[in-house]
Amino acid sequence: EIVEAGELDPNEVHLPGIYVHKLIKATDNEKKIERLRLQEKGSNGVVKGGRGRIMRRAAKEFKDGMYVNLGIGMPTMASNYIPPGVKIELQAENGLLGIGPYPESKDLADPDYINAGKETITALPGASCFSASE
Repeated sequence: EIVEAGELDPNEVHLPGIYVHKLIKATDNEKKIERLRLQEKGSNGVVKGGRGRIMRRAAKEFKDGMYVNLGIGMPTMASNYIPPGVKIELQAENGLLGIGPYPESKDLADPDYINAGKETITALPGASCFSASE
């Protein structure tokens, strides 16, 4: 359904910085999960071999209190090797500060919580969502 010009009060449309030419009512609003990634039981995110060694080395750079924006791939997995006693805040490219681990099950996966690789993640208590453009 296309809304005719003048049908909506402009004061009721709040899209800062965006010019709205027309609004179209969506008929299919199901958001699909692109890359379902779950916690591996018993692995605690540990990767063996050379890749695991690289990730463990990268994680040694984390310092207590850091805010870290992890990129795609191995940098994201480096968060599995945070040294004991070090607390960092992880940020996703799509505007989530306070990334948690991969969800434990498909039922706990949320298509709105994804990392830079479009893998499902969780939000820790106190996490904050914001526009990825900010």
